[in-house]
Amino acid sequence: MVLGLALCFSSALRAQNMYDALNFSTNEYFGTARSMALGNAVTAIGGDLGTIGINPAGSAVASYSQLTFTPGLNISIVNSSFDNGQGNNVPSGNVRDKGFVIPNFGASIVFDTGNRKGLRSFVFAVTSNQTSQYSFYSEAYGSNNQTAKSGEMAAAAYGFAESALGNYNSFDSSNIPWDVLTAYQAGQFGSFGYDGEYAGVGEYIAADGLHYVPGRLTQASLRTKSGSKNDLVFNFGANISDRLYLGFNLGVPSGTYTYEEYFNEAAEDPANFPIIFLDGNNEVETNYRGSSNTYMYTADIDGIYAKFGAILRPVAGLRLGAAFQAPARYTISERWQYAATSTFGDSRFNGNMTSPQGNYSYQLRTPYILDLGVAYTVGSVGFVSVDYELMDYSVMRFTDLHAPDMVTDAFYDINQANRNFAGVSNSLRLGVEFKLLPSLSLRAGYSTTSCPERYWTNDRGQTVDADSYLANFDDYQSGLLRLVKSRYYDEPTRSFSFGAGYSSSDSFFIDLAFKKTTYSDSSFRPYYDYINYDEAGNQVNQSSPLITTNRSLINIVCTLGWRF
Repeated sequence: MVLGLALCFSSALRAQNMYDALNFSTNEYFGTARSMALGNAVTAIGGDLGTIGINPAGSAVASYSQLTFTPGLNISIVNSSFDNGQGNNVPSGNVRDKGFVIPNFGASIVFDTGNRKGLRSFVFAVTSNQTSQYSFYSEAYGSNNQTAKSGEMAAAAYGFAESALGNYNSFDSSNIPWDVLTAYQAGQFGSFGYDGEYAGVGEYIAADGLHYVPGRLTQASLRTKSGSKNDLVFNFGANISDRLYLGFNLGVPSGTYTYEEYFNEAAEDPANFPIIFLDGNNEVETNYRGSSNTYMYTADIDGIYAKFGAILRPVAGLRLGAAFQAPARYTISERWQYAATSTFGDSRFNGNMTSPQGNYSYQLRTPYILDLGVAYTVGSVGFVSVDYELMDYSVMRFTDLHAPDMVTDAFYDINQANRNFAGVSNSLRLGVEFKLLPSLSLRAGYSTTSCPERYWTNDRGQTVDADSYLANFDDYQSGLLRLVKSRYYDEPTRSFSFGAGYSSSDSFFIDLAFKKTTYSDSSFRPYYDYINYDEAGNQVNQSSPLITTNRSLINIVCTLGWRF
């Protein structure tokens, strides 16, 4: 599955897509060490503050008040490879990114009514549970003698007036993409022939006007992601006759997501890259050495949602749990900026440019979530728990906060893509706890979550993903093209976990957990494909490099808790 090309914001405000919606909507439960060690298969378990985010009724199971604090360490491991499409696939090894996290803290207060039947107790709780950790760092590098980032920028600028490309005001007063404006004003491409026709500084212009990459370029891609998403949960729970437990959550998610992308290319032998500049009325010949492009993006996430849950004990040892979360309403506030540089043998012609900072805010409706769970307790020995979770991503919808009227849907095409290409994700979670001693427990868990992204076959037999659908959106809307059959990508996310817990005879308890999550491979192209040629003037149409990454996330956490 290709998750996307290099992110490209234009001067127009709207640049969101289905992958943004998936990124912000996906929940990965972390919670307390106990819930994480159990694979978060806790819908029917309850009693632990880490379970409240999954099933609000979990707070009502405990007969005591409690306070928990969970510090931890996460380690993101990313393996990358660089495929130049010319039979050269270069693995880059793995890169580790470590960070201190607090996946959970919270408190609950239980009020005993004194009733033997009916409402025996009710509870108020406030918890913060982490639902996403964006830690990611990747490096990939290789060589290329057929395409160049500067060539792609030149192709993207075709037809734009050079006077507009060179005008700083064009960032706010034209429809020229910001990355193209930044690259031009940093000296990464220039005009030749007619106005609106451009060539990159990493290309050579032949006598017939065709331009091509005249030598080998060393290319390197670096990407980082950071930040997290946390749910602050205000919970109310009720214990009915020690058989039925009910709960309600008012969730207030918030977080920050930061993405930075850096791409560099350099001539292995600058002598192969001659270039002529005009210095006044004089022509100065020098050589292209290298260039770089940087994209920086930050999103602040705020939202609200409601969740309802219940746990039933129909017979001794058996627990049944269910919870439903209504779609959350997120407000996403984005900021982005571009930067570019170019260097030459004659440093007088070196260039650099940083764009203004763009900003935009919009709303996102996230999926609804259904959780079902069953658990069976074997006396005082322990229990086994199984959960199923369904998330329907097809209901995701963008809304423009700045729409001039209620009739226009500025995100109509993107929302249609969400409906057609984002589907249902299914999760299966398993957990087991075994008591070695009344005060000492061992735990283990496993979970697997299916990919919610779909692809289609159209009536011409072509495979269609969300990007190609949007590229031909008018044809699909008019009926010229039709989507016929959809399939899901078989790319699950899996995790396994284990841990231990100690509970003192007094109020103190401590839990430890180790969790490793393995994600499916994702692919990324640092620049778009464009029409390209070889030295003989033959059209090559070589694709831009393909960078494939594989990520795993390790979490090591410790929960310190007190019952009172």
